[in-house]
Amino acid sequence: HDWVDTDLIQPLAKDTPFIVENGLSGQFIVLYAGNLGLSQGLETILTAAQNITSQPDVLFLFVGDGSGRNQLEKEVETRQLSNVRFLPFQPRERLPQVLASAAVSLVILKKGIGFDSIPSKIWSILASSRPLVISVDEGCEAWNIIQQSHAGLCVPPEDPSELAQAILTLKKDSELRRKMGENGRIWALEHHSPQAAAQIFENLFRSLLSSHQNA
Repeated sequence: HDWVDTDLIQPLAKDTPFIVENGLSGQFIVLYAGNLGLSQGLETILTAAQNITSQPDVLFLFVGDGSGRNQLEKEVETRQLSNVRFLPFQPRERLPQVLASAAVSLVILKKGIGFDSIPSKIWSILASSRPLVISVDEGCEAWNIIQQSHAGLCVPPEDPSELAQAILTLKKDSELRRKMGENGRIWALEHHSPQAAAQIFENLFRSLLSSHQNA
């Protein structure tokens, strides 16, 4: 069962040393943290950023690295996007601060991939008590988890207009962001903490033992 270290990843105030050291104070950060690969369709984020250039306080922040980073950086330069920034992978102990920097965190996959993959970053984001905008196939497990947990907004994959609109919806409603963040933390503790995962395994083993004894 998927689990996240809910003791390491705690809800933190936004103004952490990570924010201060990188000059990020006062900005509405839309965060994508993790692998910058080819299966995510991260160019969708760039187009969404292009649609939100009229919001000067919104910063799209990529934290991570991967095979797609160079192309993304070239695309940012070509489009002259001043509201996009890249930072390298951070040490594990800094992950709670990175996640806390977000006003909104993004999870994004290309069409069709959501039915074969659940991005593990979902659990960390939920534990950090930050709302998500998730761009995956409707009806896939990741989509359903966000719907059930009420921890974010779901939009279709490879749809930058819908992605931008969801971000703006959350930007305009701080109470909605707060509530979704709280919902995510509760869901992580109840379903994806080490204790919850261990209990699921224990229940499974007890069921198997009981079946064997009754056979």
